[in-house]
Amino acid sequence: MEKIKVELNIPEHVILEADDTKITITRKGLRSFANRGSNGSQTIPFNSIIGIDYKPATLTAGHIGFTTAAGNQTTGGLGSQGIFANSDYSKANTIVFRSKKANKPIQEIKDRVEDYINQSTSNNDSNSTSDSLNELPKLKKMLDDGILTQEEFDAKKKQILGL
Repeated sequence: MEKIKVELNIPEHVILEADDTKITITRKGLRSFANRGSNGSQTIPFNSIIGIDYKPATLTAGHIGFTTAAGNQTTGGLGSQGIFANSDYSKANTIVFRSKKANKPIQEIKDRVEDYINQSTSNNDSNSTSDSLNELPKLKKMLDDGILTQEEFDAKKKQILGL
């Protein structure tokens, strides 16, 4: 797939990029430094993202935030102080934006990450089903060896087959 890139200038100078496997957030400029306490890039692999918080820009600012298995890291700068302490400015994996033009590409990034998460989840479900089916011969051997009763075997077999 083609890389999606969004450059935002207000309220901070941020470049958000997504390819097939990761998100890259690059923060630049004095406003980003003042709000976040640092500039530079951070990369978030899709496989570490467990949730997305998205609100499109309307009359008020929009935001997109990526929750990872490590949780929401906080930032320094003014974003972590006083009235901003629990705001989107205090979250390292969240981007605030005001441009309505950014809604479409940011929505595409959100959809790409959600597609990856959903695909990974369905693959895990398929793997667990085949793993469960591989248990049947083991259970049959346990039945034959007298470790399980016929009733226990039948109950477990129904559970595995979803009957």
